[in-house]
Amino acid sequence: MIFMRIPFVFLSVGLIFACSVRAAAAALPAIAPTHSDVTFLAAERPQKMDVYLPANNETMRPAVVVIHGGGWSGGKKIWGYPVEFVKRAVPAGYAVFCPEYQLNEFAEIDGKKVCTKRGGPQNILDCLDAISFVRMHAKEYGVDPERIAVAGDSAGGQLALLAGYDADSSTLGEGRLYPKVSPRVRCIVDFYGVANFETFPAWGGWSFLKGQNDPAEVKTALLRRYSPVTYLTKDSPPTLIVHGRNDPGVTYKQSEELSSKLKELGVPFEFVTLEKATKHAFNFDSDEMDLTAITLKFLGENTKRQP
Repeated sequence: MIFMRIPFVFLSVGLIFACSVRAAAAALPAIAPTHSDVTFLAAERPQKMDVYLPANNETMRPAVVVIHGGGWSGGKKIWGYPVEFVKRAVPAGYAVFCPEYQLNEFAEIDGKKVCTKRGGPQNILDCLDAISFVRMHAKEYGVDPERIAVAGDSAGGQLALLAGYDADSSTLGEGRLYPKVSPRVRCIVDFYGVANFETFPAWGGWSFLKGQNDPAEVKTALLRRYSPVTYLTKDSPPTLIVHGRNDPGVTYKQSEELSSKLKELGVPFEFVTLEKATKHAFNFDSDEMDLTAITLKFLGENTKRQP
């Protein structure tokens, strides 16, 4: 297991093991949305957002926008990582917003499943607009507009990283619904997301390439454009990375590469490696580390009220 905080702390394997290992947590009770299927995009768009608010009467609470995974083609806001995140974050005092976004669409043509519409780049625009929507409606939901984080797993991790690292640039924002409202975030939580399509191109073609027969230079440019590492700077938000070393889906090297670049730039980050995880989408399920405690501690440290 590896757990690092850069640039300030390195925790040894032994210390981490002693402090963090516990039996797998029991299933937590489900939490119903406070507001279901909220319209946050144009009225004609079918994608909606679920809003979960703590029971307290806080008016300046921190918020997390949680983006679901599913290979840019599936997944839902109502199950998997988003609802597991809700079960942990809402009781801890966070408002949680779970948006849908444009997915790849398919049809059967001549007996074959064919992609008729790619999710990208609309998917990243939807995620950026989801963050802006939360900021625009912060007072309505009792949220501090300066204490918003973003999280995601797998494809959602890639979108969370991309949104967080490119938040205030105009590179990916052309065509956004709320271009005048910043989608910047205080920190990012990334569970086994893709960081660089240039070194993991097979997955990039699912949503971000125009066509597999495009010239190599066109493919390379698009893969670079939609890779989170492309937008890293010394001012990028603090990032929590969680990944299984033997991940059969998104290779562990993706998170190694991301952590290396964050370290090189001096961006604060934590990198949690699970040695025993044998599946890709493990959510918070681990008997090696208390991923709930690690995630909430990271959020607490990075969404504090600033003087």
